[in-house]
Amino acid sequence: MSVHTSGILLARDRVVREDYGDWQTDYKFAKSVCLYLKSKGVTPNVIVEPTCGVGNFIAAAIDVFDTVEKVYGIEIFDEYISRTEQKLQEYANRNRISCFELYNTNVFTFDFGKIANENQDKNILVLGNPPWVTNSGLGKTDGNNLPAKGNMYGHRGIEAITGKGNFDIAESVCNMIIDAFSKHHNTHMALLVKNSVIKNILYKQHAHPRCIQDIRQLCFDAKKEFNVAVSASLFECRIGGDHQSQCESYDFYTKRYSHTFGWINDAFVSNIQDYGATGFLDGKSQLTWRSGIKHDCSKVMELSFDGTVYVNGLKEVVDIDDDTIFPLLKSSDIGKGIKGVRKYIVLPQTNISKNTSILKNKAPRTYSYLLSHAAYLDGRKSIIYRNKPRFSVFGLGDYSFAPYKIVISALYSDLTFSLVGPIAGKPVMVDDTCYLLGFQKKEYAELTLFILQSDILKRFMRNLCFMDAKRIVSRELLMRINLYQLSKSVDYAGMNISQTKICEYQNWLYIQTTPSLFD
Repeated sequence: MSVHTSGILLARDRVVREDYGDWQTDYKFAKSVCLYLKSKGVTPNVIVEPTCGVGNFIAAAIDVFDTVEKVYGIEIFDEYISRTEQKLQEYANRNRISCFELYNTNVFTFDFGKIANENQDKNILVLGNPPWVTNSGLGKTDGNNLPAKGNMYGHRGIEAITGKGNFDIAESVCNMIIDAFSKHHNTHMALLVKNSVIKNILYKQHAHPRCIQDIRQLCFDAKKEFNVAVSASLFECRIGGDHQSQCESYDFYTKRYSHTFGWINDAFVSNIQDYGATGFLDGKSQLTWRSGIKHDCSKVMELSFDGTVYVNGLKEVVDIDDDTIFPLLKSSDIGKGIKGVRKYIVLPQTNISKNTSILKNKAPRTYSYLLSHAAYLDGRKSIIYRNKPRFSVFGLGDYSFAPYKIVISALYSDLTFSLVGPIAGKPVMVDDTCYLLGFQKKEYAELTLFILQSDILKRFMRNLCFMDAKRIVSRELLMRINLYQLSKSVDYAGMNISQTKICEYQNWLYIQTTPSLFD
């Protein structure tokens, strides 16, 4: 990271960060990475940095490795290229390297295969710090440092729309490098990336394997090194040969081993060592977990209630039809256990396909309210609202109106499940940072909550969850919980319920059928 003595980024630097995903690596930290690699026996003849910035990583590598002969650097920002060139020319003048090649271009248009072919008999080290942003993040600023558009992992339409089509730029860089050097006999890769990038690459090894071995993540303090609040690591591996699908995790500073994550048989887990004791719960949920309601317009759709009047996020008193207002829980309300309802939500539909024009007659005050705030609602950018009825929301169905719900936040590491019932005769909704199971029968909801609160289930979830992820809990993860097996493994002594009722509940679970996740 570039050092700014004032602690305030210049306007130009801020634009560079946003448009290029740019966090420059401090020389001292870059050198510590190179010293670690040297201690592991890495002896490169050729250094390749895919996004070389001002050249701190390249300089550190030349200073640490006395085997370096040639350097390749690629960088889209022309001022950075000039600064890197000055450094490398000094090294060349002192005969520390024999030659270097710098390319002022988009990394995604560069042919890395050319480097592999030119250096077949050399030890190659690809190192550096690729952009720490997603493709959608760069898209917001019209950044042009992007790979070609495409659905590289074949996500279904709804998956791509709701987030799986988004990916880190660094992930794409890593995959490019791995593919380009996969047939080179001795290539080592060491890149600073977000932990989510490493997890994603390992996850995709199952269906789309790439030739990487000896995979390690060395976690460092990104706040300390880059002043960024994100979980990040040195991602290290050898390219070529066999393809492995497990990664050992260490602390970068102490080099102390932590755990191993990745694939074990057909299961992707965060802690392979402990997974075996809980793996019997891994399967398919007999009940369908659902995401909460997505509306992307909290100023209009979410209301506060002081006991007398409703007020929206624009500080306006709102007068709408009562049958379109429902209590709402958000992640902060349930993440560490139920705190109570703070917000209410305006629902223009009872399912996502229902035409909202019926509100003109059915709920005229609500329709007038939505119409008067149409600029906010019509301005929502997500593709999920395209070709849908005006003012639509997403993540709404019959399950939303079930009287009893078990809910969990996607964002909290506590992994706390809670049961919520109707408030003033109305079912409680949750937002799209939460997941839910809907129940018509309170007794079954209570039994399900009981088994979900068991120690064995929490242990199982901790073996699947990545606690440094933005969304710690996912719908995919929840759908892996075999509730029937869980119901057979817990001790019901804490519940005042007969064995007959327990058996009835277990039989009910057994006969449930789960539709597609995206039905």
